[in-house]
Amino acid sequence: MARKQILFVDDDSMVLQGLQRSLRSMRADWDMVFLDNATSALEMLATHPFELIVSDMRMPGMNGIELLSRTREQFPDTVRIMLTGNADLQTAVDAVNQGNVYRFLTKPCDTDDLIRVLNQGLRQQELITAEKALLQQTLKGTVKMLVDLLAFLAPASFGRAQATGELAEGVARELGMENPWVLGIASTLSQIGILTLPPELGAKLQAGAELTPEEQDLANRVPQMGAELIANIPRMEEVADSVHYMHKNYNGTGFPMDPLKEDRIPMGGRILRAVRGFEALKSQGESESDALEAMGGDRACYDMAVLRALVSFLRRKTEGAVTPVPRPVSLAGLKEGQTLVHGIETVEGLLIIPEGTLLAPVHLQKLHNFGRISKIREPIIVLGHAGE
Repeated sequence: MARKQILFVDDDSMVLQGLQRSLRSMRADWDMVFLDNATSALEMLATHPFELIVSDMRMPGMNGIELLSRTREQFPDTVRIMLTGNADLQTAVDAVNQGNVYRFLTKPCDTDDLIRVLNQGLRQQELITAEKALLQQTLKGTVKMLVDLLAFLAPASFGRAQATGELAEGVARELGMENPWVLGIASTLSQIGILTLPPELGAKLQAGAELTPEEQDLANRVPQMGAELIANIPRMEEVADSVHYMHKNYNGTGFPMDPLKEDRIPMGGRILRAVRGFEALKSQGESESDALEAMGGDRACYDMAVLRALVSFLRRKTEGAVTPVPRPVSLAGLKEGQTLVHGIETVEGLLIIPEGTLLAPVHLQKLHNFGRISKIREPIIVLGHAGE
């Protein structure tokens, strides 16, 4: 089991030496670092994970409340404890409200009491980590279920959404978003609202057919309906907002019809608007450079900061990349991770999986099921690298 990491911060060297002496018995269980200023503590936190930070209040430069507040913002999984001789009520209130401290201790603190509180803090950190892991696993399973459902019921829509997932997440990383994976999920689930439409309308949308005014109104509401479905999942609020605003133009026109415009539109929506516009132009035969040039001249639709991040991500992606080549394979030769150059159809012309799809286990199972009742057209053209 990994040793627990605890960071102590106090500008009084005598206090730090006293802590080292009193906690000598815990050296077999804990790795402890003792620093005399808040700036060094933040630098240490940025490079080393700590389960606990224990800080004094009155320190030159940055005081303890400021340090614990910044720790809360930048390293939220680190449990925060204040150990101070400045024991007035206002300090305690500020520590709780601003630093969200787990415990507030006063000097001098009995060694047994200090060890007991530190152990409680470590157990609290374990609970935080366990809950986070459980939520991530639950979220991952829920998203996988939704993705599989969309792949079965609306394969063409899923193929388009899947194509933008990596792109959306890459742009989010370029922009320094805290949780760029949100955009990957949002892009992949962006078309789930199409499942709420009548099948005939869904088919017309996928085929790019002309719509009646009533049908167009329903189609315009696909992002809203998708966002409402996604919002039912805990911790998916940011994903839902991104999907809701993916058709909103930067100048405020488009859907939803609300007063938000420019930087007031959620960043996730602005990113999806850009990557979906980029993929749409490419699907019409435009080259990457021509598509980006056309989008750069449309300041009404797109956030130029997002477009710059898109250009940067595409440049990074292509630097040193090996270009995959199309090659034919049999149905039995299909593997997870291959990308379809052309859609897979039955010999009667029924589309099973659209072009551009990155094959996952659910697609292979779907093909197996279809293959039992219908003959599938072969060979199948996929993208791959030499030797695969």
